[in-house]
Amino acid sequence: MAGKADTARKTKKAGKEAKEPKVKTKEKTIKRPAHLQITKLASVAGSLPTAGLTTPIVEATISTQPTETHLPISLKVVSGGQLTTGPIVFSSDSSQFYLAKDNSVSAYNVQNGEMLQNFSVHRDSGLQRAAIKKIVAAEDHRVYTFSADHKARLWDARTGDLVCVWDIGACADFVEADPSKSGRFFCAMRRKRQRAGAQKKYVVCRVELKGEPNGVEPVHVERQELFRASNVAGLSVRADGQWVAAFAKFRVHVAFVGDANVKCHVWGMEERVSAIAFHPREPVLAVGDWRGRIVFWFCVDEHAASSEDRPIVRSTHHWHAHRVNAIAFSGDSLMLSGGEEGVLVLWQLDTETRDYLPRLGSDIVGISPSPDHMRYAITLRDNTIRIVSAVDRSLVSLLQGLKFAERAGRARGARELDSDPFTTGLVVHPATHALVLNGEPGRLQVFNHANDRHLASIEVAAYNRVGSGSQPHVDLVQFSSDGAWMATIDSRRTDATNGLMSVTTSYLKFWRLDPTSQTYTLVTRIDAPHAGGVHSISFQPCHRRNALLCVSTGRDRLFRVWELQSVLGAGPNERFVWACRATCGYRNVQPTAAAFSSDGSTLAVAFGGAVTLWDPAVCARPVGVLVASADTPKLKGVAFVGASSFVAAWSDERLDVWNMLTGSVWWTLAMPIQSVYVHPRSSLLAVAAYQVPGSSTASVMVLSPSSPTPLLAIQHPSGVEAVALVPTATKLGRSHPNSEHAKPDPLDSNTLVVLTPSGLISVYGAHVDSKNKVVPSVQGRRMESSAFKDIFGMQKPVAAEAPILANAQVRATMRLVRSAVQSSYVNAPFHVLPPVKSLYTQFVTAQLLPVADVSAESEDAATSDVEMDVDESQPEPVWAESIDFFASMRRGFKAN
Repeated sequence: MAGKADTARKTKKAGKEAKEPKVKTKEKTIKRPAHLQITKLASVAGSLPTAGLTTPIVEATISTQPTETHLPISLKVVSGGQLTTGPIVFSSDSSQFYLAKDNSVSAYNVQNGEMLQNFSVHRDSGLQRAAIKKIVAAEDHRVYTFSADHKARLWDARTGDLVCVWDIGACADFVEADPSKSGRFFCAMRRKRQRAGAQKKYVVCRVELKGEPNGVEPVHVERQELFRASNVAGLSVRADGQWVAAFAKFRVHVAFVGDANVKCHVWGMEERVSAIAFHPREPVLAVGDWRGRIVFWFCVDEHAASSEDRPIVRSTHHWHAHRVNAIAFSGDSLMLSGGEEGVLVLWQLDTETRDYLPRLGSDIVGISPSPDHMRYAITLRDNTIRIVSAVDRSLVSLLQGLKFAERAGRARGARELDSDPFTTGLVVHPATHALVLNGEPGRLQVFNHANDRHLASIEVAAYNRVGSGSQPHVDLVQFSSDGAWMATIDSRRTDATNGLMSVTTSYLKFWRLDPTSQTYTLVTRIDAPHAGGVHSISFQPCHRRNALLCVSTGRDRLFRVWELQSVLGAGPNERFVWACRATCGYRNVQPTAAAFSSDGSTLAVAFGGAVTLWDPAVCARPVGVLVASADTPKLKGVAFVGASSFVAAWSDERLDVWNMLTGSVWWTLAMPIQSVYVHPRSSLLAVAAYQVPGSSTASVMVLSPSSPTPLLAIQHPSGVEAVALVPTATKLGRSHPNSEHAKPDPLDSNTLVVLTPSGLISVYGAHVDSKNKVVPSVQGRRMESSAFKDIFGMQKPVAAEAPILANAQVRATMRLVRSAVQSSYVNAPFHVLPPVKSLYTQFVTAQLLPVADVSAESEDAATSDVEMDVDESQPEPVWAESIDFFASMRRGFKAN
């Protein structure tokens, strides 16, 4: 018994030690939470501020001090994605329209295309299983969604709240609402259990969703099977709800469901069917085929419902030269159709005349008239939606999605044959904080990830769109630190053959921002800057006007330094040109990446598995070489982490962070690396990696260069294409000195942006409680419509004021930091500075006044009988209270 008791006490003691491990330091013992303990191969998990993630295994070579705990993060916005998976859905009052993006629904304003609301299906069920198949609008701004997890959900589109959930028992690939009764739908579902060789793979059912939470009637589903089909490619329901039609390939199923006895007719077509639609009043079914014909079938009347052998009366309408992709009716006498020609055809059935809306820019894949018949929504294949007025055919609003999502959908399953790959990554524009990435061939797209809006399209290389010639491709893009200059690499590629692509010609172009038109104009074009192609380009941080360098690395085993030169005049007539200043190599090895330090005094170039350091003013020979080990794989990226003394270098297999003060590897992350983004100003880096090679689940981490312990960690089951840390317009105030969590927070002034392979952008930000909310969210905007707002427009939301730092101690610390930044020994390159311990005493003494002077001033003020006007806005002296200098300095930098 005594032995068992001793064992229990030891187990209990060991459990306590595991919960609160201690890290011994020279000065004192610090308690470290269990989830922040670091070993050589330790799984970092637990109560990190994560969004459903256990962070990956981290291989750490040096144990660091424990990191601070932060407030949790949350998914703020889901933008990007494929907008053209199906026709859009208008609200019942025609003021908004809804789009499905994988497992989320976005609501947009019809007048300006601005996103009003975004709500998502349960994120705990996985992105793939909960993908939304269909959206159906209901009364009072409510929305039904049917997902791949066999669930039907009812949402309140005003607030984004989930109202009710029904289990319909199968995945509904196609859904149409029953116009005759609310809450009843016609669904085409895949049969769960099929016998071997069974031909009827689909079943078309009538599903009625009954009951709501806290209602009189319990929540349940009534399902009636109508007919079965071998395959279903589309579904249509007549306005009275008595006729249902489904098509696939060369067959059309038409069923009368007006009474208990369902009568289904199956008719064949000579050409393959591509679209169907019922006329709202006449007994007509419009059938479009691959030859461009629209055939009217007069088969939906009482005689057809009672007889199966009655011949069909048909009439043909033919204008399209290619396949008809969409058919819709607006009112009783107007039919809309569109296809591969990119022309909306308006058929006046009464007068048998046609009208056209040409040059839409891409193939039409969907047409949706609004309930009030005042607008048409045209869905295009290039991920664009146009809202057109039905009165004068003018453009009401335009919603352009992410071009990468359209390319990803086109190349899905055959990405190796895609002639337009994603090579730029996520580049953040320094001035606007918008994302810049590959757009259409030869173009760059500027995209606002927070508002889900296309901002601009930059044409880098023009080409003839008519013909079979090769298309240009933008390989790389980089901006100067102030956004005044842009450098691009574009190339001409031949057609893909057996998965291989050959580069014929590459061009390095320098662009200057025109402050008047806010567009980039070409200044210098350099043909074939490197033989065989270019690996990377990077700008030197701007410190002096018109003194700027840019470095490029190529497949010719050389890197070149380009210099900005003034060639004509001064002032507004000044002209610039970029010229090669130096060409260097190292041991006949290909340079794969290059980066400048924050002060521009050091250039790091990756050659193979080594990082070489150069003086960009001379570039005669490397001043240092960093090599982690002899078997270090070929590096594909290198960057200085903000203004710190750390350098990050990564390959496909690992990430190494070097400390320039010690010249050694500070820590290593040994995982398959997908994407790395190093913040240019903050000492943060975002890493996307896979725990297992070839896995579809990726881990996204935000780390500090001083520690391998992730500050934030998120798991993406559908994979990650690229990540970025984007500065926010306003700080969220999560590190306010007077708050309970007065610690530096990685997302205090940044948002984490994650791009998935399907083109979906997930934006993670600070999770602010409703009681302490500082910045109004897009989701909180009112969506009610009125006559006044329809005439004069919506009122612009007033941005919340930034929190005022009323603490005198913090203001004094900020002035102390500003004076420190102006000091010459702080602005000097970090590799020539003396140790910090030798500067600390001198620095603090220079900033503080002697104590004797303070005592004298205090005595004079106490003995004086004269009343004095005191400026209460002046802060108290810093020496009046004992403060943690370095903690205040960090808060000062954040506040400043």
